[in-house]
Amino acid sequence: MAPTAKPAAAKSESKLSLTMTRSFDAPADAVFRAWTDPRQLGRWIGPRSFEAKVVKMEARKGGAYRIALRGESGERHTVQGVYREFAPAKRLVFTWAWLDEAGKPGHESLVTIDLKPTGKKTEMTLRHERFDSQESRDRHDHGWSGSFDKLAEVLAGKPGRR
Repeated sequence: MAPTAKPAAAKSESKLSLTMTRSFDAPADAVFRAWTDPRQLGRWIGPRSFEAKVVKMEARKGGAYRIALRGESGERHTVQGVYREFAPAKRLVFTWAWLDEAGKPGHESLVTIDLKPTGKKTEMTLRHERFDSQESRDRHDHGWSGSFDKLAEVLAGKPGRR
């Protein structure tokens, strides 16, 4: 099933959001682990042309994470945040801020992952909100779409890109 992206109407530019729903052929606990196990997350997060390494992950409410991504042309990007909610196999909420070249976090957005079992599958809804611009929202739409294609492969037992 292809992801559906629905940019939500917003009262101000700081309220821009993105909602995507995707169905995976895996139980909710496996999808949740893919988000919270550093080895699994590093195999699928980021667009297909990027490799990811989870540098830090304290998978718990109040815990921090940091992910380093490297593109094929050598560009590097790092994102970090803090887990606000942590309900295994149900819900994950965390902040999301890209680091600048000096290693300082930029604008902070918020990501919510809701998991709903549907038979032997799981419906996952991602809501990424509080973007600072429509351009940023659109770039994340592209990034999440590619990531979820790779996540489906990892959940199906394919090796995924390291």
